[in-house]
Amino acid sequence: MPLETSPRALPMDEIKREVLDRLIANLTKEKGLSPKRAKNILATLRRILVSAVEWEVLPALPRFPKVKVAESGFDFFVREESDKLLAVARNPEERAILMFAFHTGARAGEQIAFEWPDLDLHNQLLVFRRSSTNGIVGPTKSGKERKVPLTHSLEAALRSIRHMKGPRVFCNPDGKPIILWQLHERLWGGCRRAGLRRIRWHDCRHSFASQLVIAGTPLRQVQEWLGHSTILMTMRYSHLAPGGGREFLSALDGKKVGQYLGRSDSPNEQVAEITN
Repeated sequence: MPLETSPRALPMDEIKREVLDRLIANLTKEKGLSPKRAKNILATLRRILVSAVEWEVLPALPRFPKVKVAESGFDFFVREESDKLLAVARNPEERAILMFAFHTGARAGEQIAFEWPDLDLHNQLLVFRRSSTNGIVGPTKSGKERKVPLTHSLEAALRSIRHMKGPRVFCNPDGKPIILWQLHERLWGGCRRAGLRRIRWHDCRHSFASQLVIAGTPLRQVQEWLGHSTILMTMRYSHLAPGGGREFLSALDGKKVGQYLGRSDSPNEQVAEITN
């Protein structure tokens, strides 16, 4: 029987490719869900079945259909815009909150859950170990720890707000964690005062990646700092790379890399400029 009209729970070993194809058709065509939402539902179902295989409840995983999702666009601030935003911060705490997002690429939940012991001053690193969703703290999106270098300006900003109100770096006066709308309030208020367009909080993460790629940072390095599971996720920023890779073709003419663009500064120097 079709999965969507079955009056009973469908046994896991009866979920075959045909059933999954009908499920996708039902979600997108009959229920009108977007391909992205349908893909997320399919991913949740796949995770359940993977666990069933790991627990030896299910002999094998069915072959899942691929759902094509159009790549969504994103906005970001270039270095001059993020600097302008930081310049209008109302107090050191607000400046630290905004700078943290632009200098680490942290997801909102990771920033909310960030604790003082996660700040490794000895090795100049920030270690993302957990994330908060609707007040519930769990692992990061990838389930793995992620380390991002600590910039000098962010270190100074965090030192300026060092407190003893609780373990969370960013919290309310009573020590309770801040929530997502408080992040947006600070971001959008700053955008208004600075005369900048309003961006989403997640676009601060896009700004972190975009500014680094513009400065010449290799995509593999950006992937590691963002915690992307595959390089394909990071490739959305590839068009921002200086010259779009054209500078490397100079080697075919026997010229040094970068001669086509007339660049004398190295990528490492540019990265240092953008992260300090």
